[in-house]
Amino acid sequence: MDARPLAVSAVIAADSLPWLLAALPAGAFADRFERGRLMALVNIARGMLLGAMAALVGLRELDLWLLLVFVVANGTARAMYYSASQAAVPELVGPSALARANGVLTGTEAATEHLVGPALGAVAFVASRALPFVADASAVGVSGLAFLGLRTKQPDVVPVRGSIWEGGRLLLGDRRLRLLVMLIAALAGLQGLVAGVLVLIATRDWGVHASLYGVFVASGAVGNIPGALLAERIVAKVGVAVTLLASAVVSGVAYVVMAIAHSWLLAGFAFALVGLAVAAGSVVAVSLRQRLTPNEVMGRVGSAWRGIVWGAAPVGALLAGVVAVLGGLRLPLLLAGSVQCLVAVVLARPLLRRLGRSGGPAVPGAGQGIVPTAPGLTGPMPV
Repeated sequence: MDARPLAVSAVIAADSLPWLLAALPAGAFADRFERGRLMALVNIARGMLLGAMAALVGLRELDLWLLLVFVVANGTARAMYYSASQAAVPELVGPSALARANGVLTGTEAATEHLVGPALGAVAFVASRALPFVADASAVGVSGLAFLGLRTKQPDVVPVRGSIWEGGRLLLGDRRLRLLVMLIAALAGLQGLVAGVLVLIATRDWGVHASLYGVFVASGAVGNIPGALLAERIVAKVGVAVTLLASAVVSGVAYVVMAIAHSWLLAGFAFALVGLAVAAGSVVAVSLRQRLTPNEVMGRVGSAWRGIVWGAAPVGALLAGVVAVLGGLRLPLLLAGSVQCLVAVVLARPLLRRLGRSGGPAVPGAGQGIVPTAPGLTGPMPV
């Protein structure tokens, strides 16, 4: 396995690349088919794909290029799963409970996938290189079987031909959501800048043993859990705009601390702060988007959102490799933190003006199949 900065950043980028390529089709699928059944079938397929990858790892036949193919294929399937799962949430809970529901889901995901998973994965990797991949394949496949029992609404309207672009049109047509997605996309690109070199700086500069890197990554999830669960309360105290801006500033300062750190202890503490801020900001942003989006376009709007936001991450990850080669491993973290704080300062005034405390009143019928009309626009509310 090639451990050079460009190779590592290429793998990180490949994991996010499908959001540039498959986001819009994934959203169309989520709006056209029953979302619960789609989640089940996609995860069953992902389990089979990861099982094949585990076999190649065990046989030591997985080279860098083949790994990139598997990562892109799994990322494409995951894009379809997330499009369906986030679109299904407003079907299961009311608009007023979205922040709480998303907080619980995000916190649970952080506890399992990002905290317990990496910690156990590090131990499993020591026992056998293939074991973590076998466990991942089994968990994803079993989740797909479990989703076979989840029943969501059948789509009321079959999307017309060409409507694959409707999500992007609606998302970018609303000033509040356009501003919001600009902020989150910028933060995602800068997060990718950090992720592209994180494994290298952790093992080379912070003293993290390669076999314990998963444990270090889990420190981010330590912050994810309270950040996700407390997001609703934070918004109730300071409002949507302030919460988002604080999330950007706190995580930006934490990146700078990571850039100057020389021990895993300080870096891990700062990484936990990043996890707390990112989780809180993500719950707030996703809940606002869901609360204002009509159910029949929920998948397409969500996929357009993630295509922009998650598509920015591989750009940052690829750039990280280049920056690290030119200026060292610490430079990507220093740039990410500094630019992130600058973005927050630049967007502070328009965010406070457009979103205020609550982000705007709840749209009647959002997530319930009723299509409201925005003043000065034709068609559905573009959020």
